[in-house]
Amino acid sequence: MTGPKYCLVLSGGGTKGVYHIGVWKALKELGIEVEGFVGASIGAIIAAFLAQGADEDLENLGMSIGIESILEMPEGLAQEDSKRLVPGKIDAANLIWSAIEHRGLDTSPMRDLLASRLDEGRIRALGKDLGIVTVNLSDLKPTELYLDSIPEGRLLDYIMASAAFPGFKTPEIGGKKFVDGGLYDNIPYSMAKKRGYRGIIVSDMSGAGRNRRPDIEGTQTVYIKNSLEMGGIFDFDKSFLERFMLLGYLDTLRTFGVLDGYSYFVVPDAKAERRLGAKYHSAKELLPERMKFERKLSLALMECAASSLEVDCIKKHTYESLFLEIEQRQTAEEEKLSSHLKDAKDSPAALAKALRQTVADKVFDACPYYYWRLAEELLPRSAAKVVHKALSKIFQGLPAAIIYFDQRYALNQTLEEEKT
Repeated sequence: MTGPKYCLVLSGGGTKGVYHIGVWKALKELGIEVEGFVGASIGAIIAAFLAQGADEDLENLGMSIGIESILEMPEGLAQEDSKRLVPGKIDAANLIWSAIEHRGLDTSPMRDLLASRLDEGRIRALGKDLGIVTVNLSDLKPTELYLDSIPEGRLLDYIMASAAFPGFKTPEIGGKKFVDGGLYDNIPYSMAKKRGYRGIIVSDMSGAGRNRRPDIEGTQTVYIKNSLEMGGIFDFDKSFLERFMLLGYLDTLRTFGVLDGYSYFVVPDAKAERRLGAKYHSAKELLPERMKFERKLSLALMECAASSLEVDCIKKHTYESLFLEIEQRQTAEEEKLSSHLKDAKDSPAALAKALRQTVADKVFDACPYYYWRLAEELLPRSAAKVVHKALSKIFQGLPAAIIYFDQRYALNQTLEEEKT
């Protein structure tokens, strides 16, 4: 018996759409067969690339695209050395006023780019189902279309209509004006269901628009959503694009059970978990609420420890690699703590006051572990307990993390045994 065939639903959300590229990369690795693509706004653009089988081209484009690839920038809005829409490069107020003055920003660069990359004839020949949603502004009605109902030669027109973000010039098709499909349904799940799909995968990266709650009754629905909030819908920073694409990939692997974890992405290791978990059974009650019933105690505690040290979570870990990163970060934090205490040896009262104020204001410029240890080293025991209690309310995984650090030697010994 073969596995189910799916329709992939892609939400709108500007440059955050690179998340979908990571999702697709993971689905391909997993061997999951997708026979249809439905999208809104940037989701419609990506759906067209995937229906064409141009995913490699799409990934390269996602990593190199800039604001100049999307908009014809009004003179004077961008610095001469860059037209990327990042803080300090473009005056957002002038951008808005320009949109008003010109009755919308000119998106002809985006149309030219898509015209050079998308081949309507190839999309139709490959036979993948393709659906897009837009809004008929002239008639004030949503427009949901599949490829078989779009006149030949008009696919790009409707893709541009779906991605006509408010403030962009409104495209016209047959004398009617259209705007962004996300204003009606930013996650066009119902389109897939009405098409007859019962296996549906949703890729939702928290884009702006009307995000309708899907009616999943009678379907086999897999819902993939960004596990971290980051970036904006017009963020062209390369580092953000790379990390958000990777997040889509990792979120998908975790959704399908290839990776474990809550905030982290960890390769399952049943043997290591059996050996390690028993050592931490007494710490179960210290786990944060979302982990209260977690069976994999050592993984849960390692996640708490990693979070308390702000270990990077957008990467694939093994039990051992996560353990080692925690160890390295803890060592670095202890060295930093020692240096700060040495620098403040003549004014410990001032440092103690600053610590209490930081916790009271909940404005932190170091990791939670650092403040916990600073309180231990700097304050009398009773005062340290007060600060620890406050920190535990703010960072709910911190008490479990401390238990982990107290037991780390035993964990290290067990991991060494695993190697042999």
